[in-house]
Amino acid sequence: MTIDDIELDLDSAPIRVKVLHDSPELHLGGKSLLKENNEIEVPRWMARELSRVKMVSILERDALDMTALAKIHWRESIPGSREIPQMEYDFFHRLRCLLGDLSEASERDPTKRIELEKAQSQFKDILNCRVRKILNAAAASPLTDSTLQKMTAEEQVLFSQLSTIIKDWKQKVVFPEDEK
Repeated sequence: MTIDDIELDLDSAPIRVKVLHDSPELHLGGKSLLKENNEIEVPRWMARELSRVKMVSILERDALDMTALAKIHWRESIPGSREIPQMEYDFFHRLRCLLGDLSEASERDPTKRIELEKAQSQFKDILNCRVRKILNAAAASPLTDSTLQKMTAEEQVLFSQLSTIIKDWKQKVVFPEDEK
């Protein structure tokens, strides 16, 4: 599975929304899809678009916001920690959505630019911390299922690729004559 496959899966995953007002323009088989106050499931990409035009509100679990991002940043950047803390499977997807929302908000309100830059900085720090931990785990293979479950979808792809590269490299260093 590739990062693009993961992104497509996450964007296609159903998410619950609450319809804010009727929309007779959107119908299927003569029935309106959007009736005020109904809660329906739609693909995540559609929920984002309908939310942008104020037709629905997303009923997602706790949305990723600056407070949640700061907590994750603090947890990930504890000095000397090699353990991979639990991260939600779709964390990076949700973080990209947060950054996109902040970017749009900063275009309308220049004071939001500071918040966007802070989120981008924390994102880079989290990413770097997790990559180091995953690299250590890949070098120390095999990995337990419980540790693998702590990783996001994208991190699982990275771990798999790194493990293969390191295993092949070790094989070539230890038994170079097998390559001939």
